[in-house]
Amino acid sequence: MMKLLKELILISTSILFAFCYSNAQVSPSDLALKFSQTNTGGSARILGLGGVNTSLGGDITSISTNPAGLGFYNRSEISLTPVITISTNNTSYLGSSQSSTQTRFNMGNLGVVINNSKSDKIPGAWKGGSFGISYNRINNFHNEVIYSGSNVDNDYLDYILDFANSNSAEIGDFYQVDMPFYTYLINDFSITQDGDTTFGVWDSFVEFPTPETPVEQSERIFTSGSQNKWDLSYGGNFSDRFYFGFGLGIVSVKYENEKYYREDRYPESILNHYILYERSVIDGVGVNGNIGFIVRPINTLTLGINYTTPTIYSLNDEFETSLNAIWNDSAFDIYGNDSNFTGDHLEQTVLNPLTYTINTPMRLNVGASYFFSKNGFLSADIEWVDYSKAKVKSNEEDFSNDNERIAEIYKSVINYRLGGEYRAGMFRFRTGFNYQSDPMINQTDNRLAVQTYSAGLGLRKKSFYTDMGFLYSTTKGSRAPYIIDPALEIGPTPVSDINYSSYRLVFSFGFLF
Repeated sequence: MMKLLKELILISTSILFAFCYSNAQVSPSDLALKFSQTNTGGSARILGLGGVNTSLGGDITSISTNPAGLGFYNRSEISLTPVITISTNNTSYLGSSQSSTQTRFNMGNLGVVINNSKSDKIPGAWKGGSFGISYNRINNFHNEVIYSGSNVDNDYLDYILDFANSNSAEIGDFYQVDMPFYTYLINDFSITQDGDTTFGVWDSFVEFPTPETPVEQSERIFTSGSQNKWDLSYGGNFSDRFYFGFGLGIVSVKYENEKYYREDRYPESILNHYILYERSVIDGVGVNGNIGFIVRPINTLTLGINYTTPTIYSLNDEFETSLNAIWNDSAFDIYGNDSNFTGDHLEQTVLNPLTYTINTPMRLNVGASYFFSKNGFLSADIEWVDYSKAKVKSNEEDFSNDNERIAEIYKSVINYRLGGEYRAGMFRFRTGFNYQSDPMINQTDNRLAVQTYSAGLGLRKKSFYTDMGFLYSTTKGSRAPYIIDPALEIGPTPVSDINYSSYRLVFSFGFLF
C-alpha cells in the first residue's frame, strides 16, 4: 500500500514533480512520461478538427504527423500559426482552495511545402510529390500552481526525520539531511524524558504540529520551457490512389521547474518559518523518424497509417536547492550556547550536472476519413503508445531502478481523435475531440487523461487561406510536498488536488503558389 501511495503521489501530476530523493536531480522516469505526452501541433485547421490528420492529407500538418499527406499537394504552400494559451489551475489543500492563471503567446507552427507534382496531361501512374519542412511546438511547460493550508498532523520535518532514521543517515550522506541539520532544524541526538541523551538518533527541538500548534504550509511552483520539433519530409502520389511519405524529426526540449515550499509556525514557536527552494533545469535534443501511407479505395474514403520511431533524447540535468530557516528570539534559549547560531540560517546545495539519454516510446496511428462530396468530411484517428517501453541510459549513473519503475507503473494506451468539417462555398466550419488516455497502471479514475474539445472556422480562396481554432483542455493531478509513512501514525500524507484547464486560440495564415 505504501509503495502504491508513493507512486500515485509522485506521478499523478502531468506538469509537476514531487520532491526527488535520489542521486538524480529529477527522476528520469518522470521525465520519460512528461516528454512522451506531447500535444498535437500543426495548423489551426487540424487543431480545430481535434488533431485528426492521419488520413486527411493536403495540410501543412502532414509534414510532421503523416508525410504521406504531402502527396495530396498540387501546389506549393507557406503557412504560419501563432497561438495564445491561457492556463488556469485550481487547487484544494487541507480544506483551502486557490487558483492561478497564466497567459502565453508563441508561434505554434511554421511550414513550407515545395510541390513537384506532374501535370495531369503527362501519362503514367507516378504523379510526383512534395518536400516539406515545418516547425511545431509540441509541448508548452509554462504554468504556475499555488496551494496552501493549515496542517495539524505532520510537517516536512516529520518526513526528513523518518528519512534520516530509516537510512541511518550521517552528515554528508544526503543533502536532504545535511541542509536541515546545518540550519538547526534537526539534530543527531534525542533527549528522553528523564534527561538521558541518545546519540545517533535524529530528532528536532521544533514543536511538532498539533491542533494547538498548527503549521501553515504553502507552495508556489513555476514551470517554463517547451518541446519544439523540426520535421523534414517527403510525400509522393501514385494514381491519386496510393500515397506514401517519410520524414526525419529533430526535437529540442527545455524544462525548468522552480518550487518554493514554506512552513510557518504559530507565534509562540521557537521557529518562525523556513523556505525550501528547488530549481531543476533539463535541456537537450532528440531525434526520430516516421513513415506513413494513405490509400483511397473509393473516391469518398481515405485510409491512413503512420509509424513514428522512438525519440532518442540526449539530456543535460542541473539541480540546485536551498533551505532558509528563520528563528524567533526564544530559540536562543536552546541554541544560545552555540556560537554559530544567529537565528537566521541559509544552506545551499548545487549537485553536479547529469547527462543521460531517454528513449520515449514509438507511436502508431491509423485513421479514416469519409468525404461527403464537396460538402465536408468526417475523420477519426486511433493512436497506440506503450509508455512502459521508455528507457533511460547513462554512463554516469545506474538507472536500472528507473527503468524497472517505468515498466511497473506505466502502460500502453489508445488515444482517440475525432473531427468533422462542413463546407459552404469559401467558408469552413469545424469541430473535434481529442482524448489522451491515462498512462498509469494503478489508477482507476483516469486522473491523468486529457480531454480536449475544439472548434474552428476557415476561409479558403484560390491563393490564400486563413483559419481560426479554439481548444479547451482539462485534466487532473495532485501534488504532495512530502510523504508520510502510515506506520508513523501521525496522520496521512497531505495532498493537493489540482484541476488543470487550458484555453488555446490558434490562427493560421497560408499562401499557395
